[in-house]
Amino acid sequence: MIPNQILDGIEHLDPLPVTARRLSDMLGREDVNIRDIADVVQYDAAVAANVVRVANSAAYAGRYPVERVRDAVVRLGTATLLTIVLGRHIQNFRGAAPMYSLSEDDLYMHSAAASLMIKAMAAECRGPLPATCSVAALLHDIGKLIMVRYMKADVSSLLSLCNEKKINFVDAERELLGCDHAEVGGAVARKWGFPTEITSAIENHHNVSRGGNGIVLDAVMLANYAAKSMGIGLGAAAFNIPIDYAGSRERLGLSIEGFERACAQTAMWMADQRKEMNPVA
Repeated sequence: MIPNQILDGIEHLDPLPVTARRLSDMLGREDVNIRDIADVVQYDAAVAANVVRVANSAAYAGRYPVERVRDAVVRLGTATLLTIVLGRHIQNFRGAAPMYSLSEDDLYMHSAAASLMIKAMAAECRGPLPATCSVAALLHDIGKLIMVRYMKADVSSLLSLCNEKKINFVDAERELLGCDHAEVGGAVARKWGFPTEITSAIENHHNVSRGGNGIVLDAVMLANYAAKSMGIGLGAAAFNIPIDYAGSRERLGLSIEGFERACAQTAMWMADQRKEMNPVA
């Protein structure tokens, strides 16, 4: 059960920006057209500029560069637009997470890698991945940022418990703190009004027994594992986490080779993203 101090903190979180709420409402709706989506984005100047930039980045660039918001919307789609807006919003929570041996940059890049891994896996899976996968992947570790705000624990205590009882890092969180970061992340997603498939995937991304309960959950489990496999956001837990790699992969119709190709593609996109963030004069 999530401790009261965390529940109180979640209750007082800043609401999602209007642009994010409107895009979230549009996810998966067949009655929404490009003009509707573009209208939401173009009146938020900061978001509009970022959307055009991302549409021309290595991960999304087409044959020709785009200059208009509407063209960028066509190229990116609603879910990617929402991840862009959310990426800006969660920067308000950015900070190091010493309880997990993660720096501020580690957390941010891990979330970005997981979200991009969804795009890479979509090209390799047997069937389509729902648009909500990239949003859930981006937010899957949001609970860690809340945990470090309200819980007083150090990483050595968690690691000692893992070694002493031969348990995984997530079980150590539950035993020492009363809950784990995935549960807390699910509570945050519900507070922000995300659809059930997103909140469930965030809440259960370390719950192997729930594997097979939805494409989004399996995709997020693999995206998290992939980001760690690339050495992005390993932290203290590293690979001492519950994961049904084979089961999730098989349910998505993703071969071992396909998973590896998706990892390689994501690593290249992440390298390009780092260059954009830290340009060399």
